[in-house]
Amino acid sequence: MREEILAKTDLTSARELRIAGTPAIRLIWVVATYSLVALFFSPDLYLLNLKAFALDFLPVALTACSLGLIGTAVLRRPASPLSFLAEILAARGLGAMTITLGTCVGIAAFWTFKYNITRLVPFYADRTLANIDFALHFGDPWRWLHAVTPPAAIPTLVLLYFPAWLFQFFAAIIAAAFCREPLRTRYMVAFTITMIGLGTVMATAVASAGPIFYDTFVPGGGLRFADLRAALGSSSAALPMVEVASRLRNAYEYGAENVFAGISAMPSIHVAVAALNALFFSRINRWIGAAAWVFAVLTLFGSVYWGWHYAIDGYVAIAAVVSIWIASARMCGGNSV
Repeated sequence: MREEILAKTDLTSARELRIAGTPAIRLIWVVATYSLVALFFSPDLYLLNLKAFALDFLPVALTACSLGLIGTAVLRRPASPLSFLAEILAARGLGAMTITLGTCVGIAAFWTFKYNITRLVPFYADRTLANIDFALHFGDPWRWLHAVTPPAAIPTLVLLYFPAWLFQFFAAIIAAAFCREPLRTRYMVAFTITMIGLGTVMATAVASAGPIFYDTFVPGGGLRFADLRAALGSSSAALPMVEVASRLRNAYEYGAENVFAGISAMPSIHVAVAALNALFFSRINRWIGAAAWVFAVLTLFGSVYWGWHYAIDGYVAIAAVVSIWIASARMCGGNSV
């Protein structure tokens, strides 16, 4: 029995390695280079972010991954779940470990660059983005959303925007780590382009802080978004969001390098990742995909409601991610949608 499993998994591994091929190798080089540049650019902050991600988030993700694999094994092969686990780990375990390592070093680099955006470019685009938002929506979109959102829904919006978003962030990476090629490499290519291309390059090129930080970082910004801050401050349910905003503001104002302390509005990586995951899950199961799209829309809603982003940040993020997803199919093979 053991010999049959090994023979089957050897064939599967060889076939999937051939499919992944060059795109996967290039992806490893890109992530390694990105991480090394971040390490040399700001070594202390990079190592701080890497340690925090590895110790605080990775154990939770690995525990969830283990439980998910066990549950899948029981459902897929109830008579012999251990043999299923042996097959899946032998066939895709090495790829999953590579993705885990790449995610750790890459996310640490992402947050290192995000914090240091203003060392390269000041927050110059907020006034333009706020004006575009106002023109597109015949007023500030956050006002429209606050007007239609009942107070009872605020705790749910908090849960959706941070805990639920983190859950789907890791769930998609874990699912990709153990899914078949070419979808696995396609997702990781699209994810990497999203985080580097949108989250670092574009975020630096269109440096902006967002409505909740507008009055702090925009020269002569006055009190344009004072009503937003007052509305959030008046709700005890919104306190977690207010506290996070205060932590980020203090990190910038006092030059205190801290873990996961970057500020950037355009484009919204929160929305971009939710949209990318919706595209990915739609390839796995249409019902899961539909639920993921609902979550992406709610993430866009929350990003504007809480003042982290201008609405246009989310629109641009979704359009860019769809383009990236289509392009990743050409790089890795498979259907474009």
